[in-house]
Amino acid sequence: MKKLSDEDLKTLDRELFKFQNIQRTIDLRRLELETRNPDAQSSPSVGISKPTETIAVRIADDPTLKFLEGFKGIINKLLINLVDEDKEIFNLRWRYPQLRWEEIAEQKFMSKATIYRRRRIILEQYAILKGEL
Repeated sequence: MKKLSDEDLKTLDRELFKFQNIQRTIDLRRLELETRNPDAQSSPSVGISKPTETIAVRIADDPTLKFLEGFKGIINKLLINLVDEDKEIFNLRWRYPQLRWEEIAEQKFMSKATIYRRRRIILEQYAILKGEL
């Protein structure tokens, strides 16, 4: 297994900030797909219109929505695999209140070295689930 560089860790760290609003992003994307396209002009046709089926196909085939739901699924798996202390660190860093690592160390009464070690463990687990390790 390769070791993540500091730059890789920073990139993964930035990615996880997107998790805070992921459900809202998914809901907005679904809404975009469900609303009818105002540019589309309906021409008189002999066939029966199936708007519900069209919307379902649009949602099922949308690559952006698949990516967002996959990202959410990976984070949910990560949270299931983390120990309670790491879940708490995850919440302090990437959910609310989005503290800096030094602030988390102070709040958890840990040394900076310990909090950065926990950070590496969390981010390596994320990278494994994501398929980068």
